[in-house]
Amino acid sequence: MQKDQYYWNVIALFAFAVLCALSVAVLSRYAASDLDEFDFLDLALLGLGTFRLVHLITYDKIFAIVRDPFMDAKGGRLRKASGGWRRLVCEFLACIWCTGMWSALLAVTVYLLGPWGRFTVTVLAVAGLGSLLQVISKSIARANE
Repeated sequence: MQKDQYYWNVIALFAFAVLCALSVAVLSRYAASDLDEFDFLDLALLGLGTFRLVHLITYDKIFAIVRDPFMDAKGGRLRKASGGWRRLVCEFLACIWCTGMWSALLAVTVYLLGPWGRFTVTVLAVAGLGSLLQVISKSIARANE
């Protein structure tokens, strides 16, 4: 890894810590429900919703309009930017683990803010469950060929 990228990774870590603090501050003031009230259904909805959000950000064509400006065009193909903050964003958008942390923070924060947040996460969760069922059915079909 280039030394320049260490700098940008530290910036990203700091930004994540600031967003966590902002999330806690917003939730302490505006949360419609409390983490103590979480049950398995809440956790399942958040897990599936985060799964779908990660897939949306990292893979789906509809989100390419956000990913592509951070890429470099070389030989007619898009590649990760060579360095700097654009490289950091490329790596973030391509890494399911990185995207998962930021997506989970967003999903939990939105979910706890009230009915519209719960609705949003529930829609993502239903889409995530549909995606998982599709993957499972394709795997079963391949195994039976």
